[in-house]
Amino acid sequence: MQKEKLDIILGIVFSSLFVLMLMGAIILLFRIYLKRKNTLLLEKERMSREFERTLLRSKLEIQEETFSYISREIHDNIGQVLSMARININTLNAPQEQQKIDLLDELVGKAITDLRGLSHLLSTDQVRNEGWVKAVEKLFNGLDRSGKYETHLHIEGSLPALGEDKPIILFRIIQEIINNIIKHAEATTISLQAIQKDRKIVLAIKDNGKGFDVNSVAKSGAGLNNLSFRSKMIGATMDINSKPGEGTTIILAINCENNE
Repeated sequence: MQKEKLDIILGIVFSSLFVLMLMGAIILLFRIYLKRKNTLLLEKERMSREFERTLLRSKLEIQEETFSYISREIHDNIGQVLSMARININTLNAPQEQQKIDLLDELVGKAITDLRGLSHLLSTDQVRNEGWVKAVEKLFNGLDRSGKYETHLHIEGSLPALGEDKPIILFRIIQEIINNIIKHAEATTISLQAIQKDRKIVLAIKDNGKGFDVNSVAKSGAGLNNLSFRSKMIGATMDINSKPGEGTTIILAINCENNE
């Protein structure tokens, strides 16, 4: 009788241990499954981000090649044609039409100057060789000369270098922001301030235009998404502060570490 009770107790103990081991194995397998699932999800998310970066980089490379081609065409062909036209204008000898000749010479000269400036702004090599700050200065000088905008440009001190490709992408971001202001903001004043803060370059681009509802535009604005993708490519964050009737401020913070 005693032996039977012992056998029953041992049976219960072993059964309990077996159940516990089985439950432990199930829990372990479930945790392994969750870990692998999370790993796969993270890998999928990483691959998706990498695909987006690769796609955007390809688009930017195509865009830069197009800009470079247009820049060369302006410099090598259109600029030469206008220069030849100006030379021929200056060889004309008609005293009674001298005023018109002088006006034509002035207009062709202005066209040559404007096209040369546009060629420089489009040139990737120009931005790479002179830096994004110099390119922004030329961009703002062009806005000043237009007579439509009051501009304020403040670069505080000597900003750290950003490597080879980051300055080009940063300048294209600034160009696109300025173009959006020109197209949509109905602004009369545009300002850009750049400072070094901790290990970052912080830029603030402001306008006094009509502003917009950030939430509604963010949902449907391909332009803002494009700016966001470009910002991520250079390790930057972008904050947009705007309200209808109150103008717009865009703040970019670029990490200076791990530059290309």
